[in-house]
Amino acid sequence: MSALNRWFHKVHEIPRTGIKQHREASPELCAEIARELDVPGCHQLIADYRIHNAGGGRFEMSGYVRAKFTRTCVVTLELIEETVEEPLDCAFVPPDLLPASQADEEEALSLEDLEPIRHDKIEAGRIIYETIAASIDPYPRAPDAALDTPCEPAADDDQNPHPFAALARLKDSDADPA
Repeated sequence: MSALNRWFHKVHEIPRTGIKQHREASPELCAEIARELDVPGCHQLIADYRIHNAGGGRFEMSGYVRAKFTRTCVVTLELIEETVEEPLDCAFVPPDLLPASQADEEEALSLEDLEPIRHDKIEAGRIIYETIAASIDPYPRAPDAALDTPCEPAADDDQNPHPFAALARLKDSDADPA
């Protein structure tokens, strides 16, 4: 469960003309998101989006999300800042309109992102959370972080380095009766 699950809209409260929404996470909510994402800190989360009624029980959501995180560099272990900015674009449909089979799902998913309307709610917060969770860098690095390069492998007699050169030398030494 995400802390952002509290960001939802009841279907019957969305007018035909749609709604525009600007949401900013409180410091407490940012701290909860940081814990859920297992990052040192979340300093900002802003979502601007629009939900409009597309007819037939279908609602479309579009907009963007921006979040600022403190992350740990995988090379130096120093704290660094990361900003995530991603578009939001999906359609919410009643569960009975979701594809029933794998083939139908593949065809539908190639066209657009379909989300179920659960308990007569548009779960905007779940989409926002999933978007930022999928967008953060799995291996954050400081701009100047560099790994030490390992020593060059030993070259064989023909000066053609390869990973099994040492094994070939061992094999050759075993083949020679002494």
